[in-house]
Amino acid sequence: MVQAQKDISTELKKAMSTGQFDKAASIGAKLARIHPKRTEIHIMTAVAEMQGSHFVRGGQRLRRLFRSLEPADRYFGPVAQNLLHFSERAGDFKSFMEIVEPKHLNTPKDPAYREILADLIFRQEIMKFGSGRSISANLDRAIALLEGIEPGYPRLPEVQRLLLRLYMHCEMHQRALDLLEKLLAEAPDDKGLRAFEASVLAFSGMVDRAISSCIRLIDDFGDVGTQPYLHIAFLRPEAMPVGAADTLSKVALSDDAPAREVYQACFALARMAEAGNNMEAAFDWYRRGHAANRKASPIDMPAELAEMARIGELVEADANRPEDEGDEPAATMTETGPNPIFIVGLPRSGTTLSEHILGAHPDVFAAGEIADFSKIVVDVTGRGKISEQIQRLNRKTIGEIRKRYLGALRAYDPNVKFVVNKTPANFLRIGLIRRVFPDAPILHTHRHPLATCLSLYTTPFAAPMRYADDLGDLADYYRAYQKLMSVLFETDQNGKLFDLPYEDLVAEPEKVARAYLAHCGLSWRPECLEFYREEKAARTASMTQVRRPINRDAIGKWRRFAPYIGPLADLAPDEKSVGKKSKGKTVAA
Repeated sequence: MVQAQKDISTELKKAMSTGQFDKAASIGAKLARIHPKRTEIHIMTAVAEMQGSHFVRGGQRLRRLFRSLEPADRYFGPVAQNLLHFSERAGDFKSFMEIVEPKHLNTPKDPAYREILADLIFRQEIMKFGSGRSISANLDRAIALLEGIEPGYPRLPEVQRLLLRLYMHCEMHQRALDLLEKLLAEAPDDKGLRAFEASVLAFSGMVDRAISSCIRLIDDFGDVGTQPYLHIAFLRPEAMPVGAADTLSKVALSDDAPAREVYQACFALARMAEAGNNMEAAFDWYRRGHAANRKASPIDMPAELAEMARIGELVEADANRPEDEGDEPAATMTETGPNPIFIVGLPRSGTTLSEHILGAHPDVFAAGEIADFSKIVVDVTGRGKISEQIQRLNRKTIGEIRKRYLGALRAYDPNVKFVVNKTPANFLRIGLIRRVFPDAPILHTHRHPLATCLSLYTTPFAAPMRYADDLGDLADYYRAYQKLMSVLFETDQNGKLFDLPYEDLVAEPEKVARAYLAHCGLSWRPECLEFYREEKAARTASMTQVRRPINRDAIGKWRRFAPYIGPLADLAPDEKSVGKKSKGKTVAA
């Protein structure tokens, strides 16, 4: 009778199962020295080291393993996945990429290296620069790597899902939909793909198809989550399926549901209450949603406000510099290729409408909310606060940022005169923009303070504005923003900053649009006011508004919440009736 072989890793597994990771790491290290070729021992040891007190050592062990393995090895996948997990926790994808790159160059058609490299590129891009769209040779390369993987690769489903995420990040909506159609034809009951399709349709502005997709998803799956309900609530709340309120309430009031699910459930319920004209219930749901988000994603408000104040100080110092200390290039406008126009302001202040009017001009490409400028500034000056980046500017860094950004604009459309960057948060970077492009037109959009703040408070952004989670914090942030913009207008020595009130634009669209087009150096074109006829989708929370002619529907819409706004009331002291019945309470952090 053959005796069963003893499992040499029994004690190691036992220690790991009980959470004694340092003990497990010690046992595993001894076993690995005795059995250096037992890859599975090294993997378990590395995991224990990463979970315990030796995180860096675990990463080093995984890197050694990865160098020694080929894709055909049965342990290649687990080592790659654990090393990817290590890289994410360490915030360092570059070290892993430096190992994968030569392996890919030696075997350029190997799908495993193509997949890993594309995944690393994408994760690094998101880690460094966030989710904003930009022209990126790295992302183009990641897409090409994945698109070049031939059918038959065992991990093709994972590759295609990664490719879908890249398409969406780069706003290649049609490519995403084409790939989804193919994948869903092969797997029509795949819940993940169906949910992805619903989101792509919603973000592409295909309202009817998005709602139908969301309703089918809810009908076919009992555990689909809150995202499809949220899409329906904000696209067409009257289409919400029967029983939605009960389903969403269970999530919204749960102590165990993930914060993002609670946030989305609360906002969907709030929008349903709004549609039913129950503003008090709606505001209560919004408050609950923000409380969940604040708990999961706290913010250092004093630091945020101090940063805005510091930027203002630097802007004033720049304005007072002697002329002979200047470090900017003498001219900014180029004769070849597009020049920049920036639209800035708080979100929900009219930036999208202003951009669409500009974008309907034949000499303009409206790029939307793009992150190219901020990414290039980080690449050239380094990471850190915007105030720190301003202080690192000199003739060399300014020239490099300028060269790269103009190159990015040419990639959007080389045949137009201007490319519009409509990123609201660039109001914090106006000081940077002026130093790099002193002649670039900058349009500052703004609305009634309560209209802006309440729209911020009641909009379910994909990346929630953390300063808007608390009404008191939101009021403080708005006041700091106003103060900074005052400094920026007072120091506008080149006269490039244009004041663009939303209320004026919708009251007299042609008069105001003519004025800011002229400010940008553009002749008037009547088609600018017919932007809603364009097929191009808006890529923001304003996507439904910009598919209609200019209207005044949003003017004064904030008043429906007037009794509940609490600390926001002080932003509009001229509105004597605001807040008299206020039940608004500042949500505790």
